[in-house]
Amino acid sequence: MLPPLASDVFAQLADASAKRRAIVFVWDGLRADDLTPEITPNYFALARTGVVFADHHAVYPTFTMMNSASIATGTYPGTHGFYGNVVYAPRASGKNAKGAEIDFSAPAFIEDFGVVEAVREAYQGRLTLVPTLLQAAQANGLTTAAVGKFGAAFIQDYLRGGIILDEDAAIPLAFAKELQNAGYALPRNSVNAHPARELNLAKDNGDPTAPIPIQRLKDGQTANPLDRTGALSRRGFRYLTDVFVNYILPVKQPDLTVFWSKEPDATNHAYGPGTYNSIDATRMNDEILGRVMDKLHELGWEQSTDIIITQDHNHSTVSGDVGHFPLRDIADGGAGAVDPHGYSVSGFVRTAELLSRDGLKAYDGVGCRAIPILSGILPDGTHLQPLRDDNDGSICGKPQKLTSAAFVVPKPVPAGAVVVAANAGSDYLFVPDGNLGVVKAAVASLQSRQQFGAIFVSDRYDEIAGTLPMSLINTESKVAGRAPDVIVSFNYDGTIAVAGKPGISYASSVNRRGDHGSFSPTDTRISLLARGPNFKVGLYDTLPTANVDIAPTVAHILKLSMPDLQGRVLEEALKDGPPVTDFSVLRKTHRSSTRTGLTIKLPTDLDGRGIDPRLSTYAVELHTKVLSRGGNSYTYFDYATSIRE
Repeated sequence: MLPPLASDVFAQLADASAKRRAIVFVWDGLRADDLTPEITPNYFALARTGVVFADHHAVYPTFTMMNSASIATGTYPGTHGFYGNVVYAPRASGKNAKGAEIDFSAPAFIEDFGVVEAVREAYQGRLTLVPTLLQAAQANGLTTAAVGKFGAAFIQDYLRGGIILDEDAAIPLAFAKELQNAGYALPRNSVNAHPARELNLAKDNGDPTAPIPIQRLKDGQTANPLDRTGALSRRGFRYLTDVFVNYILPVKQPDLTVFWSKEPDATNHAYGPGTYNSIDATRMNDEILGRVMDKLHELGWEQSTDIIITQDHNHSTVSGDVGHFPLRDIADGGAGAVDPHGYSVSGFVRTAELLSRDGLKAYDGVGCRAIPILSGILPDGTHLQPLRDDNDGSICGKPQKLTSAAFVVPKPVPAGAVVVAANAGSDYLFVPDGNLGVVKAAVASLQSRQQFGAIFVSDRYDEIAGTLPMSLINTESKVAGRAPDVIVSFNYDGTIAVAGKPGISYASSVNRRGDHGSFSPTDTRISLLARGPNFKVGLYDTLPTANVDIAPTVAHILKLSMPDLQGRVLEEALKDGPPVTDFSVLRKTHRSSTRTGLTIKLPTDLDGRGIDPRLSTYAVELHTKVLSRGGNSYTYFDYATSIRE
């Protein structure tokens, strides 16, 4: 007979192994076509005994923080009221994760717990207007963990109700001290996540989540797509995985975990999809999955834990129209000769600059930019925006090289201003004084520029020709002061491949070879896998699904109350759920009115003197699927495109 103490321990272990758990993995920015048995063998091992969803969608705009909020809440941005990755919240104030004051007069990048919390407080404590899945779990007495990428993991539990371990910090304070006592280093910014002097880092703590440096071409700005140093975040996520597998899982025993990997997003941004380093970053995720599955097996939890793996968005190569900006090889540390099998030398768009050239008072809150290659190189080798020197600082405020000047937001913001939150594959336009004439002028400028694609305008304004209302894509906010006035996707081409990966897009990203955020099918179409005791075995689910469906499904499994959900329970994938054939799917296309009489400007002349005489009209088409069963219907957004004729 076991002694009483040992008996209690064995009883606890038996209870833990029988308990239902769920782990949601988000592989940030994964190219769905990188899921192969060679690159991701652990993923495929799960897929053989799980459910593969063949028509899964990111939420538009296809940004990380936007999808993080939708995964967290099971709702679209119009309902949860959060807009990222770059937000314009001029009433906010506070310090970032490093302890530096944030200038919220300019649009702010929000992948940072300090920025998130400052914006949260500016929103009266309600970063999202509806509760998150982790908050619902905590209200039901469950233990939760949010692990991984800064910002995206933190927003899952932005009220700090559970365990948080991201690239910036270990939260709460007691957990951070537990890790130190167990011999672990802490993310370096942990000291700023807690009251002053409550936490001190060990002398040998170091910076365990620091990425490796990006390897660049000789211009010092543009990443070298031929580099083979591997995933940027390998070191940091080895640390995060070590803590999760060896401490959080066995010691804290969370009932619900969201593990948000920074890869392959970070590496795709730097080097572009399809490159050696990008593939290595996807392989890294699969290795993490293998380590977690091994630990679940060791703990006896493998058969009682549901695993869900998804992405926040797909990833495109940043590139302009290759007819105007042909791909080139890499030679002598820079852009070489024209090569149809080469790499992009274009794609960067500064929306505030183009609006300003078209006569608007536009600002993006940023100083001078230096984009020496990706601003664009024409067929004859001419640079669209040559790199030049501001030797005396008269242009930039300090001596530096630049390709475009500063567009800092004035204080106070002048009447008729347009503030651009440059978010990458789509941009947000804010018109602080709500001037309808300014909104119409900004829209006309976007419509006349071939770099821009589908345009959506707030329902607050009368119908503007050639646009669709934001409510149609569930981005119209119910609360004033959160949503932009205009959302514009950059133009894309899904047929052009770079490094073997089809899908290119213009973007407002800075010296990035890969990006996302557009309404292209490349950015929108992602993958989803579910495997565990609550899911069917070996199902290939052809019904449309989206990231808003994850929270409803997990809440259903864990018996949590989330009354504000807009997504659906993926009941056809659950054991004893209805068959796929019980559902109907209808394709539906929405087309805007047509804007006529436009002068369509070529992307090769930023001043707008070069025009395409064949084109003079603009319209938007939105392609959707409507899924129905038993009187309930759900709309899924495939893609949107601009039509210039």
